[in-house]
Amino acid sequence: MGGLMARFAVRRVGAAVSRCRRTPMKVRSHIALLVLAVLVPTVLFSVLALDVLLKAERKAALRSMQELARASVNVMDREMTFAMATAHTLSTSRVLHAGDFKQFYEQATAANTRAGIRAALLDETGQQIFNTVREYGSPIAPPGVAAKARVRHVLAGTGPVFSDLIKGSATGKYVVGVEYPVGLRDGRRVVVNEWMFVDHLNRLLPAQDVPGSWLIAVFDKQGITIARNRHPDKFVGKPPRPERLRTILAGFEGVSRAYTRDGIEMYGAWERSSLTGWTVGVGVPVAEIERTAAQSVALLAAGFLIAILLALGGAVLFSRRLLRSIRHVSAAADMLPCYEIPPVADLRVEEMNRLQRSLHDAGSMLAAAERSRQEHLHQAVQARQLAEEQNRSKDEFLAMLGHELRNPLAAIVSGSTLLDRVAGDQAQIARIGTIIARQSQHLTKLVDDLLDAHRILSGKVNLRRAPVDLKQAVQTCLTGFEARGAMQTHRIEAELTGVTIEGDPTRIEQMICNLVDNALKYTPRGGTVQLALRQEDGQAVLAIADNGIGMSAELLEKAQDVFVQGQVVNRAKGGLGIGLAVVKSLAAQHGGTLEARSPGVGQGSVFTLRFPALPIVPAAVSAPATVGEGTGASVIVVEDNPDVRDLMVLMLTTHGFSVQAAENGRRGLELARQTRPLVALIDIDMPDISGHEVARQLKADPDTAGIRLVAVTGYGLPVEKARAVEAGFDRHLTKPVPVELLVECIKQLVA
Repeated sequence: MGGLMARFAVRRVGAAVSRCRRTPMKVRSHIALLVLAVLVPTVLFSVLALDVLLKAERKAALRSMQELARASVNVMDREMTFAMATAHTLSTSRVLHAGDFKQFYEQATAANTRAGIRAALLDETGQQIFNTVREYGSPIAPPGVAAKARVRHVLAGTGPVFSDLIKGSATGKYVVGVEYPVGLRDGRRVVVNEWMFVDHLNRLLPAQDVPGSWLIAVFDKQGITIARNRHPDKFVGKPPRPERLRTILAGFEGVSRAYTRDGIEMYGAWERSSLTGWTVGVGVPVAEIERTAAQSVALLAAGFLIAILLALGGAVLFSRRLLRSIRHVSAAADMLPCYEIPPVADLRVEEMNRLQRSLHDAGSMLAAAERSRQEHLHQAVQARQLAEEQNRSKDEFLAMLGHELRNPLAAIVSGSTLLDRVAGDQAQIARIGTIIARQSQHLTKLVDDLLDAHRILSGKVNLRRAPVDLKQAVQTCLTGFEARGAMQTHRIEAELTGVTIEGDPTRIEQMICNLVDNALKYTPRGGTVQLALRQEDGQAVLAIADNGIGMSAELLEKAQDVFVQGQVVNRAKGGLGIGLAVVKSLAAQHGGTLEARSPGVGQGSVFTLRFPALPIVPAAVSAPATVGEGTGASVIVVEDNPDVRDLMVLMLTTHGFSVQAAENGRRGLELARQTRPLVALIDIDMPDISGHEVARQLKADPDTAGIRLVAVTGYGLPVEKARAVEAGFDRHLTKPVPVELLVECIKQLVA
């Protein structure tokens, strides 16, 4: 198209030149022809350049779709790999090989504490011996023809088999799983099945930074929909349109283009898992891709159009000025031969030389317009480089997060496996239990740090302001580090002056502890950390200095950004690169600032917090009250997870409470009506009825309306807390709940 336009423009200019050789032309016509000769190639070149940029933007958007599809495949593979590892571990169980299915049921239940994954055991006919979604011994519907064929296929091999979409006989819902064939000592053969609801896979699909119009779908090897980020209830279990089904069955990987059932043309990015054979498709409306690409070049096109308008206006102005000058010599001009227009360089007329200079000025304007276009293009390239750098930071953070999470998970899994092998050795069991508890606390801290950081950085944290003795807050923080043994590995020096600020005491201590922990993390063993607190110009100034590894000038500029982290001296101390960003955000919410300084690499760092100081120093903040023993108050625990239920009962009993437990919602209602306890701790997500329904029925019954209700659940979003209050709960606690917090909550409700 661009070539045709160029040839057409050349022909028009050539025709105009031929006419000017035969017929005299006015000066205005010469100027118009000159402007046309300059603008036509410039316009054509700019159109071609904008077209190239448009195609590049479209290609980048399609590449983003392909990367999203690849990320979704990785998420599915990760979850199925975990299920495969669990199934393989269970297949080696000694109690399974001995044929003790009931004890193996308990092992399978304990092994599947991870949310969303369950286990089942099937015999050679395909009949389920048990399914951990039900109590052991519960009747399970006989298998269908497809289930029998699937079991025969699994038993014919020796390794794991990843299933297509299955409608579970025990649950009646769509599930997927991985199955292992196992031979028992008595010659029988069974299949160990690790499975999960497809709803669980839906929740795993990428959602952050994914536009609402983008469609992500997962299909099994037969092309049946397994998971979908939009309207999964309508499409899971069904095949896509025939043309897309053919694409899936053919194993196509790449980008395609097709129409939806609604007649909307879509780009589709396809990736296939080499592990499961499943296919992930990401669909985006073609109009959205084109609109996004067009917007990227709209600014350049607008700037160029303005330049053209300015050039045309200048040409009109110059022609009028030239015509006014030529009127003085019009008599002489009428006498000149008009057959041919000589080149501008051959004329010896002062007025024409002025015209030449004027055209030179017009050319200068066009050059300025081109420079403006180049500047806009440079800004676009810088913006893209910034986006790529941010994307690399995100990838580095995800890799670091995976490393941090896998370490405690590996220790927990290994410890859980060893518990079976050291049965009877109490010393080994105690040691393994200590390791599992320590790694669980580390894992919980990582997750809590992420959730807390999200609330703080988004400005959603509620500050409970009160006068705070900053000196006492620093001393409290240092006491905690001394209890953890930091004084044995580092030298900590403190020079503190009493100064009072207004703020949230908990968040103030969090900021101080984050900075001290950061100094310890980046200071080699035996190093020194110095804390200095003073009042200066109406401000409280807390400086925390170390003689650790320091920071380069490049790292210092980004040190307070989220996900930025230097080279950690001791990787065992972990960290996700969000601590300084959290401190900076909290300081700003308290009206303060955080300043970072470092002379250079290997020369230590200094972090300085500044807060507005109060003129009056309040009384020292009292330490939190120590949780004492219980009062013998009656408590019931309604929890479907047996491990969580047993441990909660044990913890509360050791604190002096009278505790009874129920394994589901209906049993909890019966127990509450029989015993009428003072407090009921109720889980929300249970297999028969939800904790919300239990709370509503207890509050509606006059005999049980006086029971104080506490929701103990893994759902911690504000909307979940609001739902709990609406259902009748007095308190809402998010798992895992520290025992001190749980005991204190019960004592407050009893009081």
